Amino acid sequence: MSHRPARRTMAAIAAVGIAAVTLAGCVDAEVAETGASASDLPAELVQAAFDKATEIADGQDLEGTTVTLVSTMGGAERDRYLSTFEAFEEATGITIDYTANEDYETLQQAAIAAGEPIDVVSAGNLATVQEYAGTDALDLNELIGEDVLAENYAQGFLDSTTVDGGNYGIWSTVDNYMIWYNPAAYEGPATADLTWDDFTAYTDELSAAGTAPWCVGLSAGANTGWPGSYFVLNLLLKEAGPEVILGLGDGTVAWDSPEVRSAFARFGEVMASEETVNGGPDAALTTDPGAVGAGMYTDPQQCSFEHWGTYTSSIILASDPELEPVTDLDFMEMPSITPEYAGANGYGGNVISAFSDRPEVAAFMQFLATPEWADLIAATGNWISANAHISADAFPNEILAKVSTELLNGSDQLVPFPIASTPSAVTAAVYTTVAEFVGDPSTLDANLAAIDAAAAAN
Repeated sequence: MSHRPARRTMAAIAAVGIAAVTLAGCVDAEVAETGASASDLPAELVQAAFDKATEIADGQDLEGTTVTLVSTMGGAERDRYLSTFEAFEEATGITIDYTANEDYETLQQAAIAAGEPIDVVSAGNLATVQEYAGTDALDLNELIGEDVLAENYAQGFLDSTTVDGGNYGIWSTVDNYMIWYNPAAYEGPATADLTWDDFTAYTDELSAAGTAPWCVGLSAGANTGWPGSYFVLNLLLKEAGPEVILGLGDGTVAWDSPEVRSAFARFGEVMASEETVNGGPDAALTTDPGAVGAGMYTDPQQCSFEHWGTYTSSIILASDPELEPVTDLDFMEMPSITPEYAGANGYGGNVISAFSDRPEVAAFMQFLATPEWADLIAATGNWISANAHISADAFPNEILAKVSTELLNGSDQLVPFPIASTPSAVTAAVYTTVAEFVGDPSTLDANLAAIDAAAAAN
């Protein structure tokens, strides 16, 4: 699947004005595939991106050149993603030849073996960086500029893509995980500086009064359990800290460890029964995560809190046009467990690496590192960019702006969750462990050992 957009003048793109951006989650937002284009993005942001791309091209004759790009994004997400490149294409004359493929790793391996690597790969984890750093992937400190990267990305993002002093990827779209709730119905303690003990004291009150506090959906076919894996990892981060999270990713910390077991114990209290999770643990295992948030808006509430990703706001707000951001839906950071890790935040997302050093590839990668492209990413309503200078005004609602400024770019302890760096066999074993733990906590011993075995084999 490739993309070669119809050429248009920038005046025609900009003349449309500020259009409403369809909100969509990056999971299952049930959004029509409408063929989004740059005309669906705010005109002033498109013009700013066009101007920046022109500056980057700096008079080079790049007309008619092509940059190949592979990523996992398909359908409506693909259209929105590609719409953020149109100003660059128009300004430079470069065509972004896009392929959507979940198996991008195999595609790139074959392309490299044939001596014709895909120019740019947008990977769903850090595996591409780890596999090709120092060999086939280009050092972005040289291609983009170390000073440019340092200016535009928090140190936690840079550290995760740095290998032996070189930088081999930039985080383009990122997800954080937090607790979502309905402020109009919330009567608990202040959410700022909230501790897990104080928060669970409130959820215990809800449970005793007859409302299951948690809305949980874990069903995802072969990946059933994955939403719960981030719940466990977030608890682990807040209790044991970033070094343990990083250790799980690089294999220096065992999954069968006291720290991981403690996080599962807390998660087990959340998933214990119908009194704690709406419908009980069995229902959670058969319910899609995108469907459970509706329980926060029944009268009386069926449940009060959902732990899920950044995209939750898009899914819930799109489900009911009467819901207002912040007034009817807001998030709180995962409450602190160990005080020194209260400000720690984990993330996942997409990492972009370059494999060709032609001028058009360099220009494209330099564009992707700019605040102007980050603003277009924000304006789609689908994603948050890792760029530290993203404008809060670029987001279609203030919830996403808050996630960007308060959690991702406001954290001094920012680490990639291990699922962002572990091999697929390890990730699958983690999902299985979570799903089977919810159904039968006695499976934890064998499954933690299985994760460690998968890690050792990969």
